[in-house]
Amino acid sequence: MSPPALSLTGVTKKFGQTEIIRGVSMNVAAGERHALIGPNGAGKTTLFNVITGFVRPVAGRISFRGQDVTGYLAHRLVRLGLARTFQGARIFSNMSIAECLAVARRRRTADALSAAELDEILALLDLEKYMSEQASTLPSGLIRLLGIAMALSTGARLLLLDEPAAGLSAEETEVLQRSIRRLNQVGVTLVVVDHNLQFLMGLVSRAIVLDAGRLIADGPPGVVTTEPRVIEAYIGGADLAED
Repeated sequence: MSPPALSLTGVTKKFGQTEIIRGVSMNVAAGERHALIGPNGAGKTTLFNVITGFVRPVAGRISFRGQDVTGYLAHRLVRLGLARTFQGARIFSNMSIAECLAVARRRRTADALSAAELDEILALLDLEKYMSEQASTLPSGLIRLLGIAMALSTGARLLLLDEPAAGLSAEETEVLQRSIRRLNQVGVTLVVVDHNLQFLMGLVSRAIVLDAGRLIADGPPGVVTTEPRVIEAYIGGADLAED
């Protein structure tokens, strides 16, 4: 049996004496679309930062495709195939889409982005007709797709997406959802944080729920969102299904 794409065992992160992540254990199978959800302040972005090497855990173990990568820095993880996006897309505003992807690749790996790779990424994210457009002129939905494309250009096989649907219109969110599905269909494993539960529940096969840094639920999204402790963590007893 193949190892999980991502495995966390007892991962803990403190800032000063305050525990932000408290002994989180989780597995993400290769080829899975997995959501990480929880109320504001639950620790979702901090956990992403720990997984992707921007901050170090104080305890626990992180494995990527069976390799112990605990404490690896972000650039090293990217070279292994683990990349992320950010809540605010980090793009090169004065460059074209094609140039943004080429530079993102060169900053992370020794090999230049080939024409075939560029064409594949642009096609997966429906960006072909915009490839020569300057990034700063793009609408918000396309900028979000560009951020994902730049992460993908590094050769990522596991992508962590932080709030990809934030601020998007309903139409842009639908385009984003279709694009993420296409990435998954070509073998990219995805973990997605977003406050738009409708977007997530129509996208993922599994969800884990954090509350105050602790994992409180893990399972199919339709199941975890009906658990009383998840409902209580989000909205104090109201029905999440109506959110």
